[in-house]
Amino acid sequence: MPGAASGCAVVVFDLDDNEMWVCKIGATDWDSHRYEPTMFVKGRIPRLTNIAMHHGIAAVAGKIYFEYTSDEMGVIDFHGEEGPKFGSIEVDMVDLPQMASMYLVESCGELFLIVIFFVGKNVHKIAKHALYKMDFSELAWCEVDEIGGDRVFLPSGDRGGISCFGASCSAGDHLRGNHIYFLNHVAIHENFLHVIDLKKGAEEEQRPFKHKGYLMPLRSPFWLLPTQCTSQAQGSYFLLCNLWRRVKRAIICSLYFKI
Repeated sequence: MPGAASGCAVVVFDLDDNEMWVCKIGATDWDSHRYEPTMFVKGRIPRLTNIAMHHGIAAVAGKIYFEYTSDEMGVIDFHGEEGPKFGSIEVDMVDLPQMASMYLVESCGELFLIVIFFVGKNVHKIAKHALYKMDFSELAWCEVDEIGGDRVFLPSGDRGGISCFGASCSAGDHLRGNHIYFLNHVAIHENFLHVIDLKKGAEEEQRPFKHKGYLMPLRSPFWLLPTQCTSQAQGSYFLLCNLWRRVKRAIICSLYFKI
């Protein structure tokens, strides 16, 4: 949102430690915040969890939401002057009867949940997909079958499924509206793009490296989102494959709040 820079911050989550950094746009310093969210496993044994590792995460209206437990969603509220406030809300998450990968996506001020189901334990084969929108008035996930012809969803993540990433952008050029363009980062050696038509419920595969004669790229492709989508930016989801190896593992999302 180019016009919202004055109310924007960048948040970086460390995937190796329970720590995050916050910097408001225009500021010169980063503020570090540690956290210790816990979840309970069998036997009511507490276990520390990393907010960004193996969890979907998205920023909506000055709050960061992330997967927490089967009946709670974690929330980080940035509206207070004392700094980020960690909490949770009660909401039944989607039941996963089989192998699946989940992605939280913010789009036009709304929060969506994408679920990609795999065939058994075969993460290279998609069985079906599901899409949900959060009803904040009822604190419930409502299943939907479309997102509109003006936008697309781009779920992906770090190699091997260590972290998840989901974004929304405008349709146009080679991006068809009401579609999900899924880069399957859970399957480490997969190098093609899954295109899901939400209206038809159909899925097709695009292989950007096949015509070059490569069996697989140097690393799995991932999304790079420019501030303005131009024809030159198309296909940029696999252009930075070498650079990523030099970057410390972290997940970055943007959020908006009053300052």
